[in-house]
Amino acid sequence: MKKNILKLVFTSAFALVAGYSIYASQKKVEMSDLAMANVEALASGEVIVGPWYCAGSGYCYDSYTHMLFEGTKYNF
Repeated sequence: MKKNILKLVFTSAFALVAGYSIYASQKKVEMSDLAMANVEALASGEVIVGPWYCAGSGYCYDSYTHMLFEGTKYNF
């Protein structure tokens, strides 16, 4: 009976130390300001491509020529 309790204590201690070591070794991944700005720009629904402004409607506006055109026409 004493041996079983001793085995249980050592096994529990080993599992606790191993679990904490794994937890402590994990690093929190943080995005750079540039990456965060890209995510926010893509999530906002408006994409600025050169002089063209495309809002999620499928149409884009060229600020230099003041013309409206289909957004898919100039996608690469």
